[in-house]
Amino acid sequence: METYLVQDDPVAAFDQLLDRIRSVGGEPQLAPGFMEHFRRRMRRSVRQAIPLRHVAWTTGAGSRDVVSGTAKETHKVDATRWASPLIKAGDAVEFERVDDGRYRYALHGVPYHLSVDELNARFAVENVSEGWEVVHEGLCARYPEQAAALRSRVKALGVDQWLDWKFQVDDLVETLLKPTGCVVAWEQGCGKSRLALALILVSGVKHGLIVVESRLIAEMLNEIAQLPIEADRVKVIESAADLSDLRRFNLIAYERLRMPVDRSASARVTYAHRLRRRIGLLVADEGERLANPTSDQSRALWELSARRRFVLTGSPIPNYPRDAFGLIAFSGGDGTAAQPYGYRVGYLEQNWINSVEYAMRGVDRFRDDFVVLEWVTWQFAESLQEGAKREVPKIGNLQRYRAMLAPHVKRRLVAEPEVSRYIQIEPPEFEVDTVEWDRGHLAAYLRAADEFADWYRSSRDDKKTCNLETILARIRAVHFAANYPQFGIDGVEYIGGMTSKQRAIVARMRAIAAEGKQAIVFAENPGVLDLLARELDAHGVQTVPFHGEIPIKRRVADKDKRFLGGLATGLMATKASGRAGYNLPNADYILFYDRSWTWRIEYQAMRRALRWNRKGVLKVVYFHLPGSIDEYQEQMVAHKRDATQAGLDWATPELDDETFLHMDSLLDRFVDDLASLAAETSVDMGKLLKEAA
Repeated sequence: METYLVQDDPVAAFDQLLDRIRSVGGEPQLAPGFMEHFRRRMRRSVRQAIPLRHVAWTTGAGSRDVVSGTAKETHKVDATRWASPLIKAGDAVEFERVDDGRYRYALHGVPYHLSVDELNARFAVENVSEGWEVVHEGLCARYPEQAAALRSRVKALGVDQWLDWKFQVDDLVETLLKPTGCVVAWEQGCGKSRLALALILVSGVKHGLIVVESRLIAEMLNEIAQLPIEADRVKVIESAADLSDLRRFNLIAYERLRMPVDRSASARVTYAHRLRRRIGLLVADEGERLANPTSDQSRALWELSARRRFVLTGSPIPNYPRDAFGLIAFSGGDGTAAQPYGYRVGYLEQNWINSVEYAMRGVDRFRDDFVVLEWVTWQFAESLQEGAKREVPKIGNLQRYRAMLAPHVKRRLVAEPEVSRYIQIEPPEFEVDTVEWDRGHLAAYLRAADEFADWYRSSRDDKKTCNLETILARIRAVHFAANYPQFGIDGVEYIGGMTSKQRAIVARMRAIAAEGKQAIVFAENPGVLDLLARELDAHGVQTVPFHGEIPIKRRVADKDKRFLGGLATGLMATKASGRAGYNLPNADYILFYDRSWTWRIEYQAMRRALRWNRKGVLKVVYFHLPGSIDEYQEQMVAHKRDATQAGLDWATPELDDETFLHMDSLLDRFVDDLASLAAETSVDMGKLLKEAA
């Protein structure tokens, strides 16, 4: 069916099939109502493929239909062609915007096209302005009658009384116009919890299901209690008996969804299996976990086979740009006319109607179009999830990537005009506090760093053993040596008390307490948070621990009582426990004791304090040791942030032309930099530092 729906004229293509059957003496018999069903599928497919309304901030080219620009440097028109014509530095060129958003220009009578970002990168653009621009009008403009009917239903149900910001109702209506669903990528603080409830209520389904993290079920129930939704219409699925008593609003934790209902009877019959095809509308909260379709939680969501699927997440690209693939395949279609990149099937093309001899797997086509790799093993190429590879966090074809996301991702930023009317959050102030090393700590760190660098240089040619998972496992010792040497590392002895970075955190927290302000300290390891908390307590600074070694109910109660409603200066939170799902607008500071490997983790952690009801400017401080793993992680986060914002928010890439340094290069540079400071060779400097321990 999808092969016909992807044709320019599906009905004509289907008629050709019928004519072919007749040409060999057959007489096709269509089931009653088939053509009506076929045309309905056509309409649904067309609607699913229409881009959702999107507003983007444009600077330079992109703000006008006709612009002129001066070449910044001499460059080829087509970098992929050896004999491509040249545009010399200083040449003036006129550009005209065409329907697909690109800009067309002519050189020697031959037309060429550039994306907005390519134009801004290559030319100094004149006669332009900057501001918010509607890049896609959306479904409400395309289907005004259906949108009006949904708005009437929203009003009749009273949903507009509690989903009362205009952009929320607009997005509710537009997303419900999608036949199969979409990804709702509202930035944190826009009200995704209420949207989840409104989607189920307005859609009119008999059974809706909201899947959340177990620690957030209580938060969702608190949200429901504030709304005019009867308690008997809400069900939290916690046991096998609950599966026989579904309500309009059903909640279940991700952990329970993939759990066997009765392990003694069958380990394969999970809650997802028992709920299969019983859910009219599914809402996957914090749905970025779908980025890995092979995980247990993703498989459980797929097994539900819900008729309509909505993914709610502020971070639809949790790590690399390829991570959006799993989300759009789940909500928008897996190898369909509306979303041709199949994860389990091929890349759907029009020529399939004649032959699939040269068909490509959807995974292969997605990788070729969007993923930037230096090398890759067949295992990673097979799934884009597991196996060795060297991946650069950049988007291979930015223009096509944006077009691929447009029909399936509903993005909202707090800063855009339709949202900022209701949510005024001042941009945070960022600071990097570079803390000088203690001599003993530096020696211990360099031992661990050298051990990793030696292993990396000796094994990097073996692409099976030197994969990302192995690198991260081995580099964990380097991370501990930099941030928590008291933990103890095999072969690396550390003799000393608090490190310079730990003392810097304590000093900053004491200053914050003296101001009468509050702060959240984020770190990877609960042990270092407990160490800092003990030191702060000795100085009379109250803190609240918030990490996985404390039961969920107890740590949430302590957070609410002592940090949100009490006098505690600091919330000492691991990023895993505190980065998502909690509203902490009272925090005046966010202190990142250490860095992460992904931008999403730091972004979500920072957004805990950037809520609609906060007061004052949030100050975000990163603590770095010069030349340490902190700087490599900062580089990794910066490149991932740049790619994510370029693909998702239509920002102009800032780091696209910068070389991405890998770990071995950075560590070698670190030792060389240390050596230059003391006018020693790198080998002698390393030996001197190690002997100092």
